[in-house]
Amino acid sequence: MNGEKLYICATCFQTSATQTECHEHGLMMECQPGEPGNALRQPVKNGYGEYWNTAPRWFLEAVGWIEAGPSLD
Repeated sequence: MNGEKLYICATCFQTSATQTECHEHGLMMECQPGEPGNALRQPVKNGYGEYWNTAPRWFLEAVGWIEAGPSLD
């Protein structure tokens, strides 16, 4: 994807290049996963170096589970 925007349904994970309705789930979220190798593509770790969640940081920010900003390392 090379840093481009993508749209994803937080319920079923259907993706699209444009924002559309995802059947009964409503509008898809706009996400920017970053360039390959970017920290946004990595799972978030806690202060002990353990994975806090296996989802990539860009997804956790998009669904509002964490605030956008520096890593939680």
